[in-house]
Amino acid sequence: MSKQWWCGRVMPVTLTFVGAIGLGATALLWQPRPVAAQANTDMYVKTVQPIFANNCYRCHGGDNHRGGLQLDSKANILKGGKDGPVVVPGHPEQSLLVTLIRHEGPADDPKPMPPKGKLSDADIAAVTAWIKAGAVMPD
Repeated sequence: MSKQWWCGRVMPVTLTFVGAIGLGATALLWQPRPVAAQANTDMYVKTVQPIFANNCYRCHGGDNHRGGLQLDSKANILKGGKDGPVVVPGHPEQSLLVTLIRHEGPADDPKPMPPKGKLSDADIAAVTAWIKAGAVMPD
């Protein structure tokens, strides 16, 4: 049997009651659960997804997938487009998406995204921070 309590404001703790085999006793185990994954999922849902919805889904969401890229699901983001993966979780410096939203693509084929205007510095920083934190998002 397990029960979850919050230990202060920092970490949820799951208490699991385990009957010890052969001892006939019940042990109480503290199992801290990571909060980081939930915080990063919240970062995506509250900050990054609205940026994508407002600036990217027109060409890379739903039935639209220019360049073979869809940004409306975890599977599609990790799969990438015709040029391969656009996000390398934990490594924004290796993520094509960051290069493109900064409008720093190669001179011969820059592919600036979005094409009609650069995202705000705050939006670029938010997407970069999300990728650096592991690009965690709901399935």
